[in-house]
Amino acid sequence: MQILKWKRFLTEGELKTVGVVVCLDNDDRFLIIRRSDIDKRAGDWTMPGGHIDESDASIEAGAIRELSEEANLDCSVENLHYLGTPGKNKYYFLTREWTGEVNVDKPNPKTDEIEHDAYRWSTINDIKDIDNTEIPIYLLEKALEMSKNAK
Repeated sequence: MQILKWKRFLTEGELKTVGVVVCLDNDDRFLIIRRSDIDKRAGDWTMPGGHIDESDASIEAGAIRELSEEANLDCSVENLHYLGTPGKNKYYFLTREWTGEVNVDKPNPKTDEIEHDAYRWSTINDIKDIDNTEIPIYLLEKALEMSKNAK
């Protein structure tokens, strides 16, 4: 039997594989970040994540790289818990363990552009009230349930 490599999940073009890290703090609030005006989705609230690169060791490693690039937080693969795939080629992971202080003002190391201009820690109800977001609420509910069961 042939062992399949994770890179078979990588796609190209507009369907690039995306990894997202859902950060949940001790007060059951989620880290959300707002896209800056360099993006066609400027003003939209999202969670740290982005395209997985060929150079990433795994989808999880790429998601962690994006977390560092977009929010200045570091996390290990061992602290990620798979949440789900709400759309084709988009993988969500939960963590309650990271280091660093949130900073969205640092430029992307590849483009030198600042991709996000604000962040906040929000409850699930706060996020439900945001009009300009595509954050999958059912995955946030799953994250809260997983965290409750882990305690």
